[in-house]
Amino acid sequence: MGAEFIEKAAPSFKKAWDRARVKLATADLFTRVPDCAARTAEADIIGNARLSTGDQLTVENKNGTLIARRGMSDVARFTNPAPELVLAVAASCGIAKGTVQDVHPIAGVAEISLC
Repeated sequence: MGAEFIEKAAPSFKKAWDRARVKLATADLFTRVPDCAARTAEADIIGNARLSTGDQLTVENKNGTLIARRGMSDVARFTNPAPELVLAVAASCGIAKGTVQDVHPIAGVAEISLC
């Protein structure tokens, strides 16, 4: 009798379990999604490159130094990045996504955050 009851109850139990899983996976107004922790570093603007706040760049590890690129052209060079930053970019296949946070045109420096 006990085994028959378990066999009959098993399908409904699985359905309830699936409904609970769907409810957990469905986002609502109060769902908190973790963001990546961005690390910001200063980079010297190369040549006449024009950067503005919010620009999306790719940051590449080139011979131990970090270069910010827009498309195929180099736009900024990190002069003295933290070793952890260089290791993090190297660990992500040598490329990371960067966002320009602030630009100081007189100094020729941009603050770029890496995620």
